[in-house]
Amino acid sequence: MHASIEGEDDGGCGLTVVDNNDVEHWIEIKYDRSEISYHEQDGYPDDPAKRKDDNDEHVNQARRYAKYYVYQQRGYDTVANADNPAYIDAVREAVAELTNEEFERYFKPLHQQIQSHHDNSIERPVDLPSGVRAPDAVVYELDVYLGVDLAASELENRAEAIAQAHGLDFEEGTATKFGSEVTDSDLQDWEDAGEELVQDADPSDLETTVSAVSGIHVGYPNIRGEHQVKRSHDALTREPDATIELIPSAPDSLEEFQPFLEHHLRCQVRDCFVGMGFHPPEAYRVIGFGKFISARRYDQYDLYPPLHTGPDKDDDDGLLF
Repeated sequence: MHASIEGEDDGGCGLTVVDNNDVEHWIEIKYDRSEISYHEQDGYPDDPAKRKDDNDEHVNQARRYAKYYVYQQRGYDTVANADNPAYIDAVREAVAELTNEEFERYFKPLHQQIQSHHDNSIERPVDLPSGVRAPDAVVYELDVYLGVDLAASELENRAEAIAQAHGLDFEEGTATKFGSEVTDSDLQDWEDAGEELVQDADPSDLETTVSAVSGIHVGYPNIRGEHQVKRSHDALTREPDATIELIPSAPDSLEEFQPFLEHHLRCQVRDCFVGMGFHPPEAYRVIGFGKFISARRYDQYDLYPPLHTGPDKDDDDGLLF
């Protein structure tokens, strides 16, 4: 894969992308997120229905890479955070660095939800939707939001002063709460205070940590076989920095669940690079379930190895990278 920006104005840019079949794509992207306003290529049928599956995926890889390339080169948010390997990796690092108490605070309900599939005595924090026909065929999603680690960034005093100026209780506001316990007005007040806190700070001096998680969303195949998601409450009004996506399988202990989630997010970073037609960096050449949509691609398209499940036992070399 190769890309280059050929021209741009205040509203967007035009670029060429050469895919892994050496087919050249001409793509125009508006700087409003995810908006590709023009795409032409001369290697595949224009009608997606007439393309072979793998060729159709090469087209999609070019589109994904075009958005990421613009993000890299120009800094515009052309990729949603939860699909951006840089944001996902930041969440991975933050999750790995949580203390046991912090990790339990944010992720124990998700662990309990998964364990309820294997132990009938464990109560589910979230009931399964009525449309779920096979309880073990669900995918649990949990949105994760990053925030500034005030202590590590030496900003506690400034944060407390800003909170007071906004009429907010600093101690109460920095205590962990679930989204359903916080009003929309409170959220907006704290987001305004947060923006004021970091607007004059040097980004290189800011340390991030997990600041909030959503309720547990439940994805499942509906009666038409389409993936449907019943959403729980959202913790914040802004978009999440990553979304954990797990099938009902995880280690029994909460202590083991933390490195399990770190690996899961490492798999998601892998999926982002693979979905753009790249071998992932060495540290992310791992096997395991990452993003649900990527697992579907690995099952559907011959150009992908089964990165979500590992090599077949009859595979002579067992190599995926």
